Amino acid sequence: MTEHEDIKETPHLSILVSDPQKQRGDQGKTSFYVTYQISTKTNDKSYYEAFHKQESRSEESSDGAGLEIIVVHRRYSDFLLLQSILSQDHPTCVIPPLPDKKVFQYIAGDRFSQSFTQKRCHSLQNFLRRISEHPVLSKSHILMTFLTSGDWDAYRRSLSGTLNGSKEEVSDTFMNAFKSVHNQTEEFVEIKEKSDKLDHNVSKIDKVFHRVVKRQDSISDDYLKFSANLQDLQELVSNSTAEDENLRSKVKLFNDGVSQLSYGLKDLSKFLEYEYIVDLKDLEHYIDMVNQTVKMKDQKQIDYEELSNYLTRSINEKNNLISGYGGGNFFTSKLEELAGINQEAARREKILKLETKITSLTGEVENAKEVADAFEREVLKEVAIFEEIKTKELKTSLTSLADNQIEFYKKMVDVWTKVEEGL
Repeated sequence: MTEHEDIKETPHLSILVSDPQKQRGDQGKTSFYVTYQISTKTNDKSYYEAFHKQESRSEESSDGAGLEIIVVHRRYSDFLLLQSILSQDHPTCVIPPLPDKKVFQYIAGDRFSQSFTQKRCHSLQNFLRRISEHPVLSKSHILMTFLTSGDWDAYRRSLSGTLNGSKEEVSDTFMNAFKSVHNQTEEFVEIKEKSDKLDHNVSKIDKVFHRVVKRQDSISDDYLKFSANLQDLQELVSNSTAEDENLRSKVKLFNDGVSQLSYGLKDLSKFLEYEYIVDLKDLEHYIDMVNQTVKMKDQKQIDYEELSNYLTRSINEKNNLISGYGGGNFFTSKLEELAGINQEAARREKILKLETKITSLTGEVENAKEVADAFEREVLKEVAIFEEIKTKELKTSLTSLADNQIEFYKKMVDVWTKVEEGL
């Protein structure tokens, strides 16, 4: 039975990652790390049972509707451990990616800045949301432990030495880096084409919005400078006549509108930089994980095809020996004849060895075929799950983008309507 079979209804998990906080490590002043608060609500009672079994935990909180919120705190390395265990326990699943650890902010010594931690916080929430929406991963015991355990450090220590590496898998992939599947199905050809196109489009949109953010920030700064100049102009009107007061009032009103426009653009850029662009980058990484899983499927098929070719060559060699056309080249045969080796006995011995090899290879080929076919079926299911999650993500992300744009323009209409009326 495969991982995707006999799956009951997926429990609803609402997960919020928030409040990144800088913490001091055990090594003193030079050791720091960031923790993230994870708040979970679910209709799965087993989560609350696991949470309440613990003697020491934070105070209970509620969402206002009587549903308890489970709150824990985790650091980035804890998320890495969760991803590693899920990869080991569910080798055929597409495990959502985490934000890269080796980024420029680390080199620049800026990994504790608000900008960095907020972006990572949003990305970590994307990671957990994707797991919670996966019909297999959402039911994993390690996820429940991750979201409910009050003594996660003790759990980490209990896992020491139990995680297996993937060196063999990496070695196999490297050895077959220059090989390709000979008989690729049309379904997977289409999957790869759609994946490449999606990756290209998302990457292109990502670059466009990076330029949009820079442009909006530049315009916002220009408006702030303009506002400062208007402030200076306002102070120049020093007479206390009614006409001067009226002019000062109008300059101030216009200046307030310019300031609101600048702050509105800044807020819009902040949303794009901290959320929308992060969503795009995370989606690029998610697509890459799907492509890696498809490559693993190809590797299984390549193994099967290589074994099949080896079996075919062995069968042909045995048939040639039986028909009298095989058994090595002319010079080898002559040398064996001069050495007094019985050619007929040698030929029969080779046939016997080949028959043994063919019997062994036949079983290996059948097993490789079963593995390749089973893996292919699982990958197809994973691609379907990815498509569902991706569609939901894009809809949510684009809706949020539209809402923020609409909110900005509505606010500006209100602000400048008042300015116009006042002038």
